Amino acid sequence: MKELRYYLKLYVTNMSRSLIARMEYKNDLFIGIFGFFIQNTAALLSLYFIIRNIPSLSGWNMYQMGFLYGFTMMPIAVDHFLTDELWRVAYFRIKNGDLDSYFLRPVPVLFQVISETFQPEAFGELIVGIVMLVLCGFKCNIGWSVSKVIVILVATFFGSLIITAIKILTASPAFILKRSGYIMQIIYNFRDYTRYPIGIYPKAIRILLITLLPFGLIISLPVETIIYGNYNGLVLCGAIIAMSILSMTFACFIWNICARKYESTGS
Repeated sequence: MKELRYYLKLYVTNMSRSLIARMEYKNDLFIGIFGFFIQNTAALLSLYFIIRNIPSLSGWNMYQMGFLYGFTMMPIAVDHFLTDELWRVAYFRIKNGDLDSYFLRPVPVLFQVISETFQPEAFGELIVGIVMLVLCGFKCNIGWSVSKVIVILVATFFGSLIITAIKILTASPAFILKRSGYIMQIIYNFRDYTRYPIGIYPKAIRILLITLLPFGLIISLPVETIIYGNYNGLVLCGAIIAMSILSMTFACFIWNICARKYESTGS
């Protein structure tokens, strides 16, 4: 318990320091938030024009598609807030030798990386997601219940853990290859598949998105449960929580194996 309090205090301290540093450049901060807002709004508009020409996509109307799109933003935004430093590790921090000091401190390297950066820009994603959920959820005439609210909360927070696990797993090869950003980007791009109903994809893709790259498990299936009641909400929550534990355990295991092979670039 004492060790847990120590790491919690250290995490809060690091996050506070990161936020204070970002607030030093307020214009850049607000431009970043606005940029993510515009980026997701533009993607939403492109989705609107697609649906406008195809009024029903696998039985989904415009408002249901909007609800699905808004839901994709929720776990992604939470992950973006807290673990964006993994992108830098995958692309250039190991290549540049920036992690040398991390291996000299009596704190796990992964903990230092994750607690290094807080990204307020994720507010842009979160705002778009919440607005779409509220507006489109009202138009979808969803019969809300406690179990559906629980599905949203579990899919958002435990889903963000699964996304983080995927990023840890794909950042780990950088310890050996010096850069693995291209691997992370390829895998991370599979999240775009969940902006459309999972039923439109071939069976192999659906299985992939529910098991090995479980973006569908944390986005598509919860939305189908909320809108259509296709799955038992509590069973789905149990599956998401179990997958998050399994994913994080495996990702940390691979990270530690790869980290042992770290060699400074000397730069």
